[in-house]
Amino acid sequence: MSASLWFWGAGALLAYTYAGYPLLVALLARLRPGFDARLLEDAELPRVTVVMAAHNEARRLTEKLRNLRAQDYPARLLEVLVVSDGSSDGSEHALDGQPGARTIAYAQRRGKAYALNRAMQEVSTQLVVLCDVRQEIEPGAVRRLVSDLADPAVGVAGGELSHRPGAVGAGRSIGLYWRYERWIRQSESRLHSTVGASGALYAMRRADWRDLREGTILDDFETPMQVARSGKRVLLDSRARFWDDVHDDPADERRRKIRTLSGNFQSFVALPWLFLPWANPLWFQFVSHKVMRLLAPYAMAVCLASSLLAGGALYRMLALAQLGFYALAAIGRWWPASRSSRIVGFAHVFCDMNLAAVIALLRFLRGRIDARWEKTS
Repeated sequence: MSASLWFWGAGALLAYTYAGYPLLVALLARLRPGFDARLLEDAELPRVTVVMAAHNEARRLTEKLRNLRAQDYPARLLEVLVVSDGSSDGSEHALDGQPGARTIAYAQRRGKAYALNRAMQEVSTQLVVLCDVRQEIEPGAVRRLVSDLADPAVGVAGGELSHRPGAVGAGRSIGLYWRYERWIRQSESRLHSTVGASGALYAMRRADWRDLREGTILDDFETPMQVARSGKRVLLDSRARFWDDVHDDPADERRRKIRTLSGNFQSFVALPWLFLPWANPLWFQFVSHKVMRLLAPYAMAVCLASSLLAGGALYRMLALAQLGFYALAAIGRWWPASRSSRIVGFAHVFCDMNLAAVIALLRFLRGRIDARWEKTS
């Protein structure tokens, strides 16, 4: 195959991944009616257990409980269950004496999957809301997700992540990436289902829970996909919002991304049915959204190499354009102040995200992934 064919083939993969699929799924979603569950009244609301796994989160747990108590949901119907996963800062006592809140604790740190499995053994309500400690949940979010689950066709209802903007170019670019990602997930949800949920806030029926393998990194991917496999929808409800901060230092985002992408490879090996269109109802979304993203950095390398090898002025110009883009990314990497430029910040974040996919694969292949999570500053 000639260098020019390699270039256009790899370019087509990149174009489909970052533009074609998002536009296609957005177009298809517009042909379907939106999902608009009726908001349940107080008398209709069921008892719910909010489950959180925590490691050394004593300071944040108190604030998180205040956030949950501010929910537009009757306090008598909302139980909070925290699993202290090998904490050494007194997290197991942070909620002592608080009505409607209880803590499970054990000495050895086992990871989030083990903590969630342990929590589910103690859940007696039909519905469960899973969330993380750090994020701030808007007051109407839990009622909104519970109302979504009143439809038996819905198996998982997830909240929508919004970011408080970063102060500099890289932070703004990370925020732009998340807005782009949110747009895709909104379209997938309207079309039928999203590929996973955000572990910081999603709700499901206790009966649909399947214990996770100890060491699982992406509980918020594997659990919704298992529910989708049974034929139920996985929704993203934009009205159930929660907030987090964008870190201006892309290193924080890079570490998070590497861990998440390592978890993707882990799930792919553990759940091979994901790649079978007759076994995975979300196969189209899964391949287009998850798998293609992981192939993108290699397609970028093929585009550059083939444009350098192909003859003609067109390919020389295209090679120079790519080298210029990567030069901007390198400037952003080695000269942090330059990230205040939107184009430098974008180039840096885009290349950083794709580099993270390569590093994640190498770490997975070397067995250097850790299911234990580290809290951010």
